[in-house]
Amino acid sequence: MRCPVCGALVGDDAVQCGFCGSDLSVIQYVKRISGTYYNIGLEKAQVRDLSGAIVALKQSLRFYKENKDARNLLGLVYYEMGEITSALGEWVISKYLTPDGNAADYYIDTLQKNQTAIDATDQTIKKYNAALQAAQSGNEDLAVIQLKKVFSLNPHFVRAGQLLALLYMKEKDYAKAEKCLQRIQKIDRNNTTTLRYIRELNELTGGGEASDRPRKVKAKKDPLENVQPVGTYHEEKKSLMPFFYIVIGLVVGIVICFVLIRPTLMKGSQQSGSEIADAGAQISVKESQISALEAEKETMQSEIDALNQKIANADTQAQKETENYEKLLQAVSLYIAGDKLGAAAAVGSCKKKDFTLKEAQGLYTTVSTISEEDVAALIQKARETINTSYEEALRQLKALNKVIKNNQQILYLMGRCYHYMGDKKNAKKYYELAIAVQAGTEEAVQADRYLTELSGGTPVTTQEDTTTEGETATTAGRNTNPRTGRNTGNTQNTETTEDTGNTENTEGNAEGAESTEEVPEGEGGEE
Repeated sequence: MRCPVCGALVGDDAVQCGFCGSDLSVIQYVKRISGTYYNIGLEKAQVRDLSGAIVALKQSLRFYKENKDARNLLGLVYYEMGEITSALGEWVISKYLTPDGNAADYYIDTLQKNQTAIDATDQTIKKYNAALQAAQSGNEDLAVIQLKKVFSLNPHFVRAGQLLALLYMKEKDYAKAEKCLQRIQKIDRNNTTTLRYIRELNELTGGGEASDRPRKVKAKKDPLENVQPVGTYHEEKKSLMPFFYIVIGLVVGIVICFVLIRPTLMKGSQQSGSEIADAGAQISVKESQISALEAEKETMQSEIDALNQKIANADTQAQKETENYEKLLQAVSLYIAGDKLGAAAAVGSCKKKDFTLKEAQGLYTTVSTISEEDVAALIQKARETINTSYEEALRQLKALNKVIKNNQQILYLMGRCYHYMGDKKNAKKYYELAIAVQAGTEEAVQADRYLTELSGGTPVTTQEDTTTEGETATTAGRNTNPRTGRNTGNTQNTETTEDTGNTENTEGNAEGAESTEEVPEGEGGEE
């Protein structure tokens, strides 16, 4: 570890700094307390008291935040409870605090190599957020469907199981609620929320503890209950009685035809007209019923479309939150690699309120902040790059402009790069933006001078112009290349004005305020 007074490296068990002589016994005492809480958290995690382990490990980190063992174990506990995002955040912080010899490297690499687990995590977060919004808006059925999918993707997601059990209790499906609570209790035995739900479920069902209630045992059904015994076979003797029965039946049928059927047919012909009218009325009733059913069908279809739209909106919001966390992870990686500008640009489209976790908000604040010294150093680096590559300098300035808005020096230097590259339109644009930031400054005066020159007017004489020996002017109607300062026409008329002072000729140095920047030929010297 390092001495907090002089910053020198000392032994982990040292009670006094060998360089400045500072007393380190208090730090050793705090580390012992942190280690004690780590041991408590480890014991609780080994008996699956994950909630208690989280409390103990957080207390350990309050005393000594660089306790990498406690932070790594806290990430493992989060991972076991299905909180993969929180686990990854703890491992990233642990790696940042202790880069060498840290098991967090293995955990992060293992998780990143398992693309299936990453995809399942994304789907789990989306569907859980959609289910939570559906439950809050009163769509319990939709929330139950989403939570079942979440539980199938991540059976260790404790919060999803608790929400699903709560919805089952609301629907009075106590058997499923009890089964769900017992399942998540195996993951985290002493979770206070789970225990409270179990107690409320026992009060609703009128039973004791969920594990103490007697189970109903169904009596086994006798498989031979409906089997009937088979009697012996006896061959029947031939008889004439069936023939007499057939004859009697034919006679009775003929009599019935003349007595009953014939009068009915006669009466039916008379009633056919009234039956046709009744049939028409029935058809009208059926048509009205069909119209009502079609209207009901359209209503139900509109409700289905509304539910599908809600699901799509919930998925979109969850996807946006996932994208924000991916940008944050990318920014943290760039920040660790030393690219502070890239880290700030990676989260440039995000806001602090986009992250719900306090740890994520702290990471966002760290990676999105660039000090004034870093800004000045990056601008100076861009100035120096202009001498070697206009494209690379413009790329650096564009990245700076995305992170630092309305910086006059950045806008002015972007205008100079476009001027050197021959892009007059963009050069004028950024000169005007630089002047609009604050008038009267050195950058504003130089931008106004070059803007006047690009517009075809006479450049305004500034202190910078007095340092040059001559100035090249072109005839009207000729185009001047801002890169070379030479006319593109067939003839040119140049005149040279000599400086009245003792200043030497400074060819190519057209900007006194930017001594490290390369200037186009012909702007400040003789042609």
